[in-house]
Amino acid sequence: MAETRGWWHEFFTDFRPAFGLISARATTAQVRFLVRHLNLTPRKSFLDCPCGIGRIALPLAAKGVRVTGVDFMQDYIDEMQRTAQRRGLKIRGVVRDMRRIEFEDEFDAAGNLWTSFGFFARESDNMLVLRRVFRALKPGGRFVLHVINRDWIMANYTPSDWFEARGVKILEKRSFDYATSTSWSTWTFLKDGEKSSHEVHIRMYSFHELIAMFRNVGFVDIEGYGSTNDAPISHTSQMMFVIGRKPR
Repeated sequence: MAETRGWWHEFFTDFRPAFGLISARATTAQVRFLVRHLNLTPRKSFLDCPCGIGRIALPLAAKGVRVTGVDFMQDYIDEMQRTAQRRGLKIRGVVRDMRRIEFEDEFDAAGNLWTSFGFFARESDNMLVLRRVFRALKPGGRFVLHVINRDWIMANYTPSDWFEARGVKILEKRSFDYATSTSWSTWTFLKDGEKSSHEVHIRMYSFHELIAMFRNVGFVDIEGYGSTNDAPISHTSQMMFVIGRKPR
């Protein structure tokens, strides 16, 4: 039976302007965090999965890291590689669902960034993402998962938000399913009188849940940080960086 197309297939075409919401300063801080915690010296290999338009992949490549970017969006991969070519950089781009990557013992480090995890209705599929990344790492390789913190959401919950990015007005209306720890939301994009809406659902995680999932997959030496300044994770941490190492 053919797999049902997920919400992300159409959503990320309209979502493209939202990349502009992240400041260059924030991206620089995240890149420095990754370089420090993943020991990303020149010639080390890094798997950025999913990579989007290369927000993290491009500055890492500029530092001499050998980057492979994976995304299911052909348009995003094409844009990343056009930007890389314009800057004189080389990044390998792969169009693939992150559950379907087939690398094995290939990368010194890997990352899944900006809450690009928890997309799948079946928890086994979310676990499969971790298993595929684990397999892709060399023994001793490190992985960082960067996601919004469920505990912060519960302390700061709002039923709607709106913002503007690159001339597009974006409205998000949301509800939270406590039984499954899933955020259900409707995203509406408005530009030049045109409107499009998408239903989105993302499984949200607390730090202790991610520790258990990392251990289940096989990661060791698991650490967590609530900021790029290495603050500990608490209910005041909007985002979490969870890091694990594949045993040697």
